[in-house]
Amino acid sequence: MQDNQLPRVLLLTFIVTGVLLLLSLAPPLTLGGTKLRKINLLADVKKEKPKPVAKLKTKKKKKISAPDPVVVRDISCPKGITCIEDYSEDKKALQDFVRSLKEVKERPVRIAFFGDSFIEGDILTASFRDTLQSIYGGRGIGYVPVTSEVARFRTTIQHTFSHWKTYSFVSKKNPYAPLGTPGYCFIPEDENEIEFKPGKRRVNSQFNTIRLFYKTTLPDSLHYTVNDTVHHSVALDTAQSLRQLTLKARDAKSVKFSFRPYDSLKAYGLSFEEGKGIYVDNLSMRGNSGMGLSQVSGEMHRQFNRYQDYSMIILQYGLNVASEEDTTGYIWYTQKMVRVVNALKESFPKSSILIISVSDRSSNQDGKFATMTTIPDMVEAQRAIARKCKVAFWDLYSAMGGENSMIKFVEAIPPMAAKDYTHLTFQGGRKLARLLTETILHERKRYEPKKK
Repeated sequence: MQDNQLPRVLLLTFIVTGVLLLLSLAPPLTLGGTKLRKINLLADVKKEKPKPVAKLKTKKKKKISAPDPVVVRDISCPKGITCIEDYSEDKKALQDFVRSLKEVKERPVRIAFFGDSFIEGDILTASFRDTLQSIYGGRGIGYVPVTSEVARFRTTIQHTFSHWKTYSFVSKKNPYAPLGTPGYCFIPEDENEIEFKPGKRRVNSQFNTIRLFYKTTLPDSLHYTVNDTVHHSVALDTAQSLRQLTLKARDAKSVKFSFRPYDSLKAYGLSFEEGKGIYVDNLSMRGNSGMGLSQVSGEMHRQFNRYQDYSMIILQYGLNVASEEDTTGYIWYTQKMVRVVNALKESFPKSSILIISVSDRSSNQDGKFATMTTIPDMVEAQRAIARKCKVAFWDLYSAMGGENSMIKFVEAIPPMAAKDYTHLTFQGGRKLARLLTETILHERKRYEPKKK
């Protein structure tokens, strides 16, 4: 009978296990230059902290940024300048205009300058235009209406007309003569005629390109004569919407227009220019409060802007509303103009909007001229309009000197304002144009990258 071998097997098992445990505690061994794998008897039962899962590397999607991003920085307002107040949410109220200035060498950049009798006859806007064109280029005065109350004293263009019916914000209306963006619609009559000549002693008043804005649904024709010698006849395109006819008249000394037949013609004005550069359209109207702009349909605004592509719209109103009897703080005016400005924002989505406050205006108070008591109220009402509509605002009242500054303008030598203590002379217009230009050029710096 064989001996029981179980005790020996158990003893051998304990010995082998003990040796392996000792080896697992020893550092890795090297044999003949080859590093032996470390023995770990308890590898299958020992709990180890799980290794973190490596993150998969994925390509980041490139963000699509808006072309030519505009960065706005804070800059101080220097002495002598009344800075623009920006009430837009991102403080970029003039970014569309600033962006357009970068393209001024490739295309026309246009400003629509709406106003009342304060700027009629191209007072203020002529000098404003001249200064900008001297910096950015451009030759021509831009928009001119077919008829005008101030044609005789406007120096930037010589303008005569006869046999036209005029409809506007402040005159008679006609449902068959819808008003255009400038506030007018002109209907020709028998023997109608318009003649234009360059302004006297003005460098930038030449007209090498003339654009006519019109509507007609019947085959009407334009006849025009250049320099009283060269005659042309053009058939007008028919359409239900606004159309544009472009004519060339290189350094013309005079251009005369007449329409025949004119069975359905509605004319909206002309523009005198020369390609790229900057243009300021004087869209003044005597007696207009600004609320008249609500009479133009959004569709008509969009049709005009298809041809004009305004980079900035300036609104200068208030003189025809200011009254010493008003005790409301012009709340009613604020409410109506907010609707007007918001409608313009919708119709001209790529245009910067700048509201310019009313100027100083004096009245006879107990035998002495002084600022009308409600002028500061009007300024605050116009500031409130800008704030509510989130657009830019310029305090013209403060820029020209504030209280009783109109008296100083009237008493200046030569006078900078008329004896009505309301309207500017051309000298006064030049001064305020300089202040406005300096303000806009300073505002432009906010959109320029900070120099390192």
